[in-house]
Amino acid sequence: MARGVTHVSNSNASALIIPKQPPIPLASKPAYASSTTIVRAKSTTKQNDTSMDDEYGAMNSSGKTYAYPTPYRLESFGTFGHPPVLSTTSTPQLPRGVIDPAFVNYNTYGTLNADRDNVLVICHALTGNASLEAWWGDLLGPGKAFDTDRYFVVCCNILGSCYGSVGPSSARPGYEKNNAADVPSNIPRDKNDRAIYGMDFPDVSVRDTVRLQLLLLKHELKINSVKCVIGGSFGGMQAMEYCVMAGATRPVGIIRNHGNGGLGNGTGEKRSDSGTTAYGIGEFVTKRNGRIEPFVRSAVPIACGAEHTAWQIGISETQRQAIYADPKWDGGRYDPNDPPSSGLAVARQVAMVSYRTPLGYHKKFGRALTDESGPSYGSRAPWQVKSYLEYQGKKFLDRFDPVTYVKLTEQMDSHDIGRGRGSIERALSHVEIPVCVLGIDSDVLYPLMEQEELVRCMPNATLRIVHSDAGHDGFLLEQDQVAAHIKSFLYSHD
Repeated sequence: MARGVTHVSNSNASALIIPKQPPIPLASKPAYASSTTIVRAKSTTKQNDTSMDDEYGAMNSSGKTYAYPTPYRLESFGTFGHPPVLSTTSTPQLPRGVIDPAFVNYNTYGTLNADRDNVLVICHALTGNASLEAWWGDLLGPGKAFDTDRYFVVCCNILGSCYGSVGPSSARPGYEKNNAADVPSNIPRDKNDRAIYGMDFPDVSVRDTVRLQLLLLKHELKINSVKCVIGGSFGGMQAMEYCVMAGATRPVGIIRNHGNGGLGNGTGEKRSDSGTTAYGIGEFVTKRNGRIEPFVRSAVPIACGAEHTAWQIGISETQRQAIYADPKWDGGRYDPNDPPSSGLAVARQVAMVSYRTPLGYHKKFGRALTDESGPSYGSRAPWQVKSYLEYQGKKFLDRFDPVTYVKLTEQMDSHDIGRGRGSIERALSHVEIPVCVLGIDSDVLYPLMEQEELVRCMPNATLRIVHSDAGHDGFLLEQDQVAAHIKSFLYSHD
């Protein structure tokens, strides 16, 4: 065994404790002296199910709504060369970089204590909602990971969603009191002939979503401190933004270089002001135990990285291109009674392949046919895997619309912890709180090297590895393992 490496094993798991090593760099990265702990546990998914596990239950928009009291300025406000307004000929102008009204759906579980600090915030993935019981139900309840006898659990929806928050299917500002006949023909409408945003919904970043959630926690729920923020996939990206925006008392300053035409640190980002605080940083701290502390005290990001890479953007773009290729798409201004359903169904099928693994598909389907009397190959071959993907695509149409899917995948592609903060390494080095990063050993969409990078760049982070054949969706399907890691972390940190 190599010097400096300790290996411990037992019947349930093995732990490997290694000193942090310099990662394969995206850019020059600092190395930290603290150790990384890796724990592997056995898979708990069933191997002989009659169908591949489905990660979501019944999905709806039930819950409460938080509305921001004034026009909500987005990260893009006044930047990226955007004009101040988005205008359509003969229609009222939409402000660019602003949402008004801005509102998000949310649900709470359990009881808030007198100090208003026994709070868990749970962030959902791309097509999830604020009804935590619909997708992580086995983790919610008395004595479970999200123990409602101990914690006040908050689950927020995201900007742009079709589950009760402002998004492409929301009423278009300026037309709330208009009769349908008075709405210009080039304005998107829903099935009830109501004017909606559609593809004119503003470009929203993960950072925009998280900041609005933080404002909800502080001003709507009057929370003094959050014990832990937990989320997987897109939810993990939100958890990472919570770490940077509300997990530090020292702000991450903007790097300025006056010799390169106003660009900072060679990143290619325009610096629009001379301030020293990046977007959202330093805004969320609290006074607790007589001292200033981060508003968020710990985090568990699962199956995500510090930025959406070219690999992940490429997979998102493939799904969007499937929607665009549907003849009914019409630039996003399609007939709401005849939407581009085929394109959206194919997009979902692409996603379902990327969420799983070659081994998982082989174990479940192999080369099996739905009808053994049919041809064994060719265009009429009734492959079981084909039937499964077609079913998943059609099922998705009942709960999502094409424009929302395009806009949310674009929001996911915005994920970049380092944007406007100098670099990924600089932003993460300021995170003070303990962070437990969970990775899935079979994840081909967000591979383990990305979780390893997160841990190397944060001074108080630990890596836990979930073993699964399920791939990326293991964060939803391996609920026993995920729950065990979360409970252990919550019990060991304030």
